[in-house]
Amino acid sequence: MSNPELTEFLVRAGIDSVSINPDAAVFTRKLVASIEQRIMLEKALGKVKIDPDEE
Repeated sequence: MSNPELTEFLVRAGIDSVSINPDAAVFTRKLVASIEQRIMLEKALGKVKIDPDEE
């Protein structure tokens, strides 16, 4: 995916499959891995972003 913000939104929303062009595969794979690591770190530190509509 060429839009990192959209990629982060989708990962945080729980999407586990996206269609990409072959030339974007390496970049997208690294981007998704870094987003997932950030999410795990946020959870470990108790800094999970909570949707205000869920409460």
